[in-house]
Amino acid sequence: MSNPTPKSREDTVPMFAYPVKEKTKLQRPITGDHNADFFEIAMTRHSTHSFGALLPGQLDHLLWFAAKALETRVQSDGYVLSHRPSPSAGARHPIDILVCSNASQPTVAYYNPFEHSLNTLRLDLVVVTELVAHINTAVDMQQGVFLWLLAHPSRTAAKYEHPESLIWRDAGALLQQIQLTAIALKLSSCALGTLAEPFASQLFENIGSVVSAGGIIVGNLDL
Repeated sequence: MSNPTPKSREDTVPMFAYPVKEKTKLQRPITGDHNADFFEIAMTRHSTHSFGALLPGQLDHLLWFAAKALETRVQSDGYVLSHRPSPSAGARHPIDILVCSNASQPTVAYYNPFEHSLNTLRLDLVVVTELVAHINTAVDMQQGVFLWLLAHPSRTAAKYEHPESLIWRDAGALLQQIQLTAIALKLSSCALGTLAEPFASQLFENIGSVVSAGGIIVGNLDL
């Protein structure tokens, strides 16, 4: 794998439009609601395989503290750079989060980090069902929520030569941020080793070039 280097001139990032059929605004955290100690979180971080159903608002707060776009800046070419809780090479943030909150009636939603909303997607139900079944063979979701990381290589490749390692580092940083946030919110979580292929790529094969970048299950400790 070669060293990534910035391009002398950035390329244009191709458009990718998710097939959204319904949008749901999420709750914003109220200042003062969360006072977790960072050092305690760092020392107690661990994976757990017990996933109870999330309470109202817990997923909203998890996504806010793990992935919300907190600041934005539009480049001259129209690309939106953003500052988020997890680091990203060149502020490109090539990793999107897909959410499946019910394994028994699987639907997939895209988390929009700019609007803090969940956007239910119009996808092939057969492929979605196969994806969820595959995840359940790796780790039993139980009543938990499944967050899948979907990489858009073109976002990072537009700025860097040999961007592959940068994209994987972005995915790892985001997974860590999700798990630390889950611990802070007193939730259980477990990152998954599988890439869920070929099902993950089949979800969007007619829309654009995306790459599966792993996932994580989150839930409550009490079933």
